[in-house]
Amino acid sequence: MKTDLLTQLMGFLYSGAHYAGLGIVGIIRNILPQAGNLDQVVDPVGFLALLTVFVILTAVVKKVAVVALVAGWALILVRIVLIAFKI
Repeated sequence: MKTDLLTQLMGFLYSGAHYAGLGIVGIIRNILPQAGNLDQVVDPVGFLALLTVFVILTAVVKKVAVVALVAGWALILVRIVLIAFKI
């Protein structure tokens, strides 16, 4: 059976979220052994972990983009001044 790109992407995201959830739940079980059965929260915890990583990465990328824009405008203004004064 041939699967399309979206199905493969969703399968990849689900696998990543599931394994991240297993890791986080494993850490919680080591810290709180009395926590009981946490198997039902593995996938939600994993998806929240992936969303958290995505939000952090987009925040970092946004800051880098702002720095690049400011630097670009500053360099353009310097170029205009150099052209205006024929330096």
